[in-house]
Amino acid sequence: MLDSNNPDIDVDALMVRVQHEVLRRQYGAPAAGGGPEAMDVSGLESLIAAAAAHGGPRTRWPGKLWFFPGFVQRFGLRTVGWLLRDQLAFNAALVQALRESAALNARLQASIRELDARVRQLEGRG
Repeated sequence: MLDSNNPDIDVDALMVRVQHEVLRRQYGAPAAGGGPEAMDVSGLESLIAAAAAHGGPRTRWPGKLWFFPGFVQRFGLRTVGWLLRDQLAFNAALVQALRESAALNARLQASIRELDARVRQLEGRG
């Protein structure tokens, strides 16, 4: 059992790790393959998936507002969607930019690993 007054435990870092794992499992982001680079990409992809899932137009009311009739709910959802259309477009563009940035980051990391391997190989010969 953990001691509640243990100063070695960083609660914030632990909560971030738990949130990343929950998002990864919920949205199906690839598991961390090994090494800190893969874990960061996995966490980033899970956050992007969560942003994409919650950044679109609302299609259902929260559970507390289900007492309204169906036509009132549809009208309300269309009104909210119309009022927030600029924000929804911005969210979609931001999610796309984040996905492209993550893909570019992954390609750059692969290139760096390849160049490191070549440098080690050349150092071994010399």
